[in-house]
Amino acid sequence: MANRTGNFSHLPLPLVLSGIPKLRGGGEPSERTVQNNNNRAEHGTYIKRRSAELSLFWKERRDGRIRQDLPEIEGGIPLLLEIDPEVDIEFLRGLGFEIVAELKDGFIIVATDDADFTRLNQKVDDFIANLNRSGSPAKLYGLGAEHDRLMRILSDELYQRWNLIQDNDVIIVDVGVECSGNIKLPKYPRKGRNESIEQFNRRVSRWEQRFQDKYMQWDKLKIQREDTLISFVNEYDGEILVIIDGESSIAELPDSFTGRLNINGKCLKDLANNFGYIFEIVLPDDIRILPQDAFNAEAESETNILPPTTDGPIICVIDSGIQEGHRYLAPAILANDSICLLKHTDEVSDYVEEGGHGTRVCGAVLYPDQIPIDGDYQLPCWIRNIRILDDTNIMPDNLNPPYVIKYIVNRFYAGTEDKSKLYNHSIGSSSPCRLMHMSAWAAEIDNQSYENDILFIQAAGNVSSNTIKEYLRTGNEHPQYLLNPLCRVSNPAQSLQALTVGSISLSDYETKDLIALGNKNEPSSFTRTGPGIWDVVKPDVVEYGGTEVKNREDRLITLTTPPEVCPELIRVSPEGPAYSKDAIGTSFSTPKVTHIAAQIQKILPESPALLYRALIAQSARWPEWAQNIESERYAEVLRYIGYGIPNVVRATENNEYRITLITNEQVEIGTREAHIYKIPIPQELSEIGEDFEILIEVTLSYSAKPRRTRRTVKRYLSTWLEWESSRLGEDFETFKQRIFVTGRSMDDDGGIKWAIGSARNQGMAKNFSRGNGTLQKDWAIIKSHELRDAFCIAVRGHEGWGAAFKAQYALAVSFEAIKQDIPIYEPIRNLVEIEIKNQQEMEIEITGIE
Repeated sequence: MANRTGNFSHLPLPLVLSGIPKLRGGGEPSERTVQNNNNRAEHGTYIKRRSAELSLFWKERRDGRIRQDLPEIEGGIPLLLEIDPEVDIEFLRGLGFEIVAELKDGFIIVATDDADFTRLNQKVDDFIANLNRSGSPAKLYGLGAEHDRLMRILSDELYQRWNLIQDNDVIIVDVGVECSGNIKLPKYPRKGRNESIEQFNRRVSRWEQRFQDKYMQWDKLKIQREDTLISFVNEYDGEILVIIDGESSIAELPDSFTGRLNINGKCLKDLANNFGYIFEIVLPDDIRILPQDAFNAEAESETNILPPTTDGPIICVIDSGIQEGHRYLAPAILANDSICLLKHTDEVSDYVEEGGHGTRVCGAVLYPDQIPIDGDYQLPCWIRNIRILDDTNIMPDNLNPPYVIKYIVNRFYAGTEDKSKLYNHSIGSSSPCRLMHMSAWAAEIDNQSYENDILFIQAAGNVSSNTIKEYLRTGNEHPQYLLNPLCRVSNPAQSLQALTVGSISLSDYETKDLIALGNKNEPSSFTRTGPGIWDVVKPDVVEYGGTEVKNREDRLITLTTPPEVCPELIRVSPEGPAYSKDAIGTSFSTPKVTHIAAQIQKILPESPALLYRALIAQSARWPEWAQNIESERYAEVLRYIGYGIPNVVRATENNEYRITLITNEQVEIGTREAHIYKIPIPQELSEIGEDFEILIEVTLSYSAKPRRTRRTVKRYLSTWLEWESSRLGEDFETFKQRIFVTGRSMDDDGGIKWAIGSARNQGMAKNFSRGNGTLQKDWAIIKSHELRDAFCIAVRGHEGWGAAFKAQYALAVSFEAIKQDIPIYEPIRNLVEIEIKNQQEMEIEITGIE
């Protein structure tokens, strides 16, 4: 059983079935592809004409490089293609192209070693002649111009500056290079209808060996292309920036690597124009935390502060350093573990003016609500201080963020016995995240979260006061202006694995002359909003980070932060008081959620961090204003506050009217696998005529291996998951048949009015699907008599880019009698214990039905 808090601990979810599900999917080719097939001569002639034009262009460009005695470039020429956006892009390999990166709207960056396009032209000739199996060129819509490719690989800011960059200008850029080549990973085998489980498993074993052989070839190619890039940069007297322990700042993922280069303009343009495997060149993010203006002192307390328990969680605070001798913080600081990754100093203290930043963040982890003024207070967790911001609250360009993430996790999780599972990251760029590809920074968080049992709690980011003033001046009201694309969550808050935290106002504030931008529980004036990349719900949750106050009448808009709208935070002392209410931001809402994660770890220390993330989301609720909003605006609420405000009590315990069931250990699931969990329902709850209102909440939290050169969750991850519940009035046997035998229709959720729904526009939150992200929460209120003998959940695995990398997940399911008119904890607990005992007496049934 799970560890108990009082008599109402979380209970284990009974896993009763595991097997191969019946999956439905696939789509028809687009109308444009059909037209191309019907007009083969016209379409084929167009493709051949464009390939001839590009062949001449590239031959002339390469001859010109030789005449200019520029460094030799090994490998293919880069091209931009447009294809049918609905098809599998792998068909391009058959046309002679290496797939470099998938872009949006059907555009693909490819490379080829053949400047004559011999293979493409042969395939097009076969297509025109209508030979058998020659239809691939119909899905190739066009070969783009070179300036269109350039526009898509450069960040917007860099593209705007492109023609102004001179050959001798020195510039720092992050360059993403694809390195999977034309080495295609084998697809996971399908089980034959009459094939035994033993026969199928033998085929899977042979497939696993082939997969690993191909994957190792990716690694070899990655080393070759890293060496090629380094050699090329050295020819121009540039450098790969070196940051930590003498290692280069190259950040690696399975199919790509990202290097931070210090190069001149001539090298930059030669790379962008001619290095065939580059899919992204961006300027380093402006990573800075804006200063606060206010200074509102609080009197110090007489509290007796006690250190954490010896086995307490150890939290890594990645920030601007911490005033480690602060009397409110010192008992929790593991000073021997403190590090500074800045290049020209070893100082780990917090030198940010106006009260510090990392010191405040650390204080909010330890004191999430308010600073106690008397009595004993035992600190909830230990703190590791990792300084990566300088005295001005900026991360220098000579630190490469993805490599910093990798280094920190290697040191404080993989490289030590006293592992840190929780990482507070109140740091981000000052602009919205890009939507073309997952950034190298966010992808590294995703990768480390898959490789290690860790959780990053990430700030959503802040909109600047000047930007807010401009919105207000031009008639954009709060909170609607927060839905502007410029207010989208900042990099790396779009990370699928990070728990991203936004901010809400902590109080109502209104005077004759002033009014707060947001009443209590409404979005803060500055909080960045979602959705994240690929329409994923972001922020995941929100906490109290304060807000700003504006003047009512004066035409010159001013924004201030009186103490009534600021959270109480520890601050650097003796520069000022030990704590005060003088700072706002998602930087300070984020550590409040880290505190909840630490409390979960205290009661479930052996459980995976994926479960901590699931329980935080599971405990979150929309505030009253959001619950009462018309359902047509549910999507708007999700963009503002995600799943809502988490609650440490709901996250860690239950009561007689609420029960939460969890997968207490990390569960692994592969492609074309399904797990069914069965929660028995007491008869007194499901009897016909009973009309109790029951809130059902389900949260799936999973991780998988990321691949940066692909778009959408389904191709970015090695394996992607979804969950499916039993329908209203559906018993266990019917549910089992639907999952393993008949499959399911994608157009309904069986009468349950889920807030989000399993498909886009299926739930009440239009334009969202819970399956888009790796944190999939949904909730609904049903009548108790609509339940049957059991409520069931199926978790299903689907093939992404690499089925050998299985997904890992945690699952939480809660029932709550929202009017507290029928006790449910004990009746369900008794039946669950019987179900688990029965399962222990027999192996979980494995079904091989195809």
